[in-house]
Amino acid sequence: MKITKTLLPLILVFITSHSFAQQIDPSILSQLSPEQIEMAKDAYNSKNSSDVQAADIPVINESLIENTSIEDSNLLKGKKYGYNFFSSTPTSTSAVGDLPLPNEYKISLRDQITVILSGSKDAIFNLNVKLNGTILFPELGAIAVAGKTFGEVKETLSGLIDQSYIGVQIDVSIKDLSAKKITIVGAVKAPGTYLVNPFSTISSALAYSGGISEIGTLRNIRLIRSNGSTFSFDLYKLLINGDRSDDITIEAGDVIVIDPAEQFITLTGEVRRPAIYEITANETLEDLVTFGLGFSQYANKSNIELRILDIESSSIQNTNVTNLVADLANVLSVNINGYVNKSMASVKVSGAVKEPGFYSLSENKNLEDLIKNLEFIDVYPWLAVVEQFDDENLLKSSTLFNLNDPNTFRSIKLLPNSKIFFANINSRDFIVSDMTMSSIKDYSLRLNHQQGSFELPVYGRFSVTSFLDLLGLDMANVDAEATYISPLEDIVLKDNYKNMQFTSQKYHTVSFRSPVNDLISVTISGAVDYPGTYTLQADSKIQDLYALVGNFKQEAFLEGIIFTRQSVRNQQLRAIKKSKEDLNSALLVSIQKGENIGDINIINALSETIEPQNLGRIAGDFSPQSQSSINTILLDGDSLRVNLNPNIINVLGEVLNPTAFEYSKKLNVRSAILNAGGYQDYADKRKVYVIKANGIVEKASRNIFARNITLEPGDTIVVPRKIINNSPGIEALIPITSILSNLAFSAAALDNLSTN
Repeated sequence: MKITKTLLPLILVFITSHSFAQQIDPSILSQLSPEQIEMAKDAYNSKNSSDVQAADIPVINESLIENTSIEDSNLLKGKKYGYNFFSSTPTSTSAVGDLPLPNEYKISLRDQITVILSGSKDAIFNLNVKLNGTILFPELGAIAVAGKTFGEVKETLSGLIDQSYIGVQIDVSIKDLSAKKITIVGAVKAPGTYLVNPFSTISSALAYSGGISEIGTLRNIRLIRSNGSTFSFDLYKLLINGDRSDDITIEAGDVIVIDPAEQFITLTGEVRRPAIYEITANETLEDLVTFGLGFSQYANKSNIELRILDIESSSIQNTNVTNLVADLANVLSVNINGYVNKSMASVKVSGAVKEPGFYSLSENKNLEDLIKNLEFIDVYPWLAVVEQFDDENLLKSSTLFNLNDPNTFRSIKLLPNSKIFFANINSRDFIVSDMTMSSIKDYSLRLNHQQGSFELPVYGRFSVTSFLDLLGLDMANVDAEATYISPLEDIVLKDNYKNMQFTSQKYHTVSFRSPVNDLISVTISGAVDYPGTYTLQADSKIQDLYALVGNFKQEAFLEGIIFTRQSVRNQQLRAIKKSKEDLNSALLVSIQKGENIGDINIINALSETIEPQNLGRIAGDFSPQSQSSINTILLDGDSLRVNLNPNIINVLGEVLNPTAFEYSKKLNVRSAILNAGGYQDYADKRKVYVIKANGIVEKASRNIFARNITLEPGDTIVVPRKIINNSPGIEALIPITSILSNLAFSAAALDNLSTN
């Protein structure tokens, strides 16, 4: 929104200010870029002030930006390479005119050109570029220079001096340079429009916006010129290779776009610069190691560990590679293992410990000694893992143990290169081999409770109450007698759960019984003698409720009784939330592709009017003695509302005047729409439908002039909006917008029925 708020007032002033247009030769205007014309307009409105700035344009003068990165909790922890590059980049808007100026520099309004004549004529002229794009050269007149390169201006002036004087040499330089106005958008810390130093390149210009945020890409920074030309810049070329060939100088009117980064990989182990690096498509492990400045002298190049996201199984897999041509698709982290000195052998400890890392084997010869030397943080004590490889016997082993049961780890001797992992008590995730993970799943205790079924990894001794406390389960309405089953041991034991203590077995379970709650609460309101909340048996029907509430009032609208259920409302709310998230994500992609999304934005705005209390309706005829009222079983929290006779018809959607008016037997769909002013331009005439007073939806025929629907009091006619699917991206959004619009109209119809 910053760009719109900044540029719109300038455009309006430019269009309405005739005095400005009269000051500039039209032929000169045609030679200027839109950005130069806008800067000229700024200068005019500021009465030729030397510090011309748009009111909403943030400008940073002669300063260094010191940025404090705000870590996104969803991002990988650690140092992301390259993002602190912008933290100390100078952001001055003024330029020193005696610096070497490239011939490609384009002359702008308010630049000051210095011309020195020597020889038969000695003179020095400081010539300002006027608002009409010219300089006034004594004895030669006005010369158009705006929009030309510095080299072209020098050549033009040299030619004029040669024609006008004999024996005169000319030297041309620029004394004062004007700042350039550019726009920076996307994943930067402060997107907006800025006045920047005329010598700024892509990398230095980004400092004006506070630098790139840690979700933005450093590898594909896009620069879009006012003429539509697009350039791409990979900051890694500059940071790693010192290559500035693509770091081009900005021009007035440029737009720098920072897209989201596609993939980050954490590089650790035996490399010279461990960090989190951004990876682009088709880059390999060799490229990643190059980013890390290569291997250290202790790197074991044939033992590289990769953590890969397996999308099909929704799990993270560990694998080892021996070459550098490995593809990096879906790789989360890379660890370069080092060579191990057996005389200084160590064990690797990771997970929920205060100081993860390598521990000396000479000081921790067995697992019990090591555990005594560790300090744990939020550790899951009931199961941990030690993985080892016996070099002499070529035997790979995986051992489970329990920190609460010393008998499970007291006799375990540690071998060189052992790996020990402790899980976090909250996440209970184990970063171990597939073989070990299979064993953990076998020993997991399944706990069946009225609040759900839970899998709890456990090895060795445990008590059932310790897991109940861990999960925070409510035992108030649970039978104290539980059942423990160990199928391999053929054990079925029923006892008070507080007494249950076992040694873990494979595939064991604990199940709790809960008494059934035979009472429910149901609310009825509106045109009944005794509205309120009633307590009924769990298998009660709607007709049973009617028997308790007394009589219905004479003016009660029995054909349109509204029956709502909380579970249906929750489902619809989740559908709205999910649809909005999908729609907003798709809209962002459509905007980036330049697609027209105006129609869909209206649907999105319509959904914002949905009130939760108008959701959750179950459609049907719930009048007394109807089949639905006799057969429908009530659930706890259900509600019914008996409205008064409405005697109105509602018309919603794409009509000129969405309204409600008095019901008449003469009304049909066509005449009702005409009463609402007729169709708007984007009305989808083929998809008109009617929401009946009882919630049932009837679709009008494609020929809406046919009397195919009989309108009744309380009905709502809906004219949906036609979505213009002029691109594959927009067409893919139609199912999402249909969900939102249908729920919005249904809620609106219910609201109209309830308030009439």
